[in-house]
Amino acid sequence: MRQRSSDRRSLLLSGAAAVLALGLGGMGWPGPARAQAALDSFRASGVIAERFDGYVELRESGAPAEARALVDSVNAERRKLYEKRAGELGVPVSEVGKVFAEKILQVAPAGTYFRQPGGGYVRK
Repeated sequence: MRQRSSDRRSLLLSGAAAVLALGLGGMGWPGPARAQAALDSFRASGVIAERFDGYVELRESGAPAEARALVDSVNAERRKLYEKRAGELGVPVSEVGKVFAEKILQVAPAGTYFRQPGGGYVRK
């Protein structure tokens, strides 16, 4: 019997909450404190933006190389986590990313930009 959509969403949210409670370290986000601090700093300054799909992107074309490398690293780790959770729950990877994006919004530092599905940004 397939799980209902609301049951799957609850499982995804509980998994997202557990990861975020661990400070975004370990399961898919930069574990070292300095990497997390760099991500927070770039998000707060508006260089890196969060997206509605659970990934990050550069918001400024002239972003430093460190920010570019961080975006690539964070997205690769998140992709692995989302694929794992999607496989466990039998849901699309994109659904997992969107659920995590909701939780990321809650814990992201003030000043973080979020790209909306329509392409525009809102700032926390």
